[in-house]
Parts: sequence; C-alpha cells; structure tokens
Amino acid sequence: PYSEYLQDYVLKLNGYAESGKPADDFRIVPWGKFMRRYWFDELPQLLNVLKGELKLVGVRPVSQRYFQDIPKDIQELRLTQKPGCVPPYVALDRKGSVGSVLQAEKEYLIEKNTNPYTTDTKYFFKAMYNIIFKKKRSA
Repeated sequence: PYSEYLQDYVLKLNGYAESGKPADDFRIVPWGKFMRRYWFDELPQLLNVLKGELKLVGVRPVSQRYFQDIPKDIQELRLTQKPGCVPPYVALDRKGSVGSVLQAEKEYLIEKNTNPYTTDTKYFFKAMYNIIFKKKRSA
C-alpha cells in the first residue's frame, strides 16, 4: 500500500515518461539506473523462473490495485496462467499505450490457451529478436 501511494505521488509530481514508467523518479538512485539499464534488476526473476513461480514468457504481474483496472475478460484470462518475465507486448512490438499492452496480453493469453506448447516458444524468439535487433525494452 505505501509503495503504491509513493508511486501515485511521483506520478502526480512528474507524470509518465515515454517508457510508461514514472518520469524523474527520485526513488531510483544512480546505481539503480545502471542496474535497470543492463537488466541486472531482472536476475531475481530468473531465480523465480527456476523455482517454477514464474514463466519466462507471460503477462507481467501487477498489483491488486492495477489488476482491478484491467477489463474483466482479460482478468479472467490472466488468472489461467502464471505470470512471466518477458511480456507479450515486447514480442508483438506493441509498447505504447495501456490499450495496446492489454490487447497484446489478450492475444497472447488466447493463443496460449489454444496452443500451450508452441506459444511461449514463438513469443520468446519474437521478443529476443525485438530486444536484440530493435532495442525494445519491457519497461
């Protein structure tokens, strides 16, 4: 609850950056920016993948507050799958608006429920292509 209050405070002060994250976030220290830039902050998530708590590809976990803002049909689809590290919008190259992110999630979740074995592989390689060659980021 306090972290969400703090995030709301930062958003009221500075709004959003192009990346969709809060602009000029005073909570991120210089070494934290370095860790984010080179993805060192994602290492704990890889441990969660190894433990089986997260998938490599899937919708990113969100707080209860933000979950309630998601349309009901996508909420229901989200509850059928484990969260993941690499979100579908990176694979589909759709970062921009909240609507495009939700549409990418919906497409992924419907495809995942239809073709559970091939979907993650397809989205993983698409995401890696976009990250390596198009310099796309998930945040």
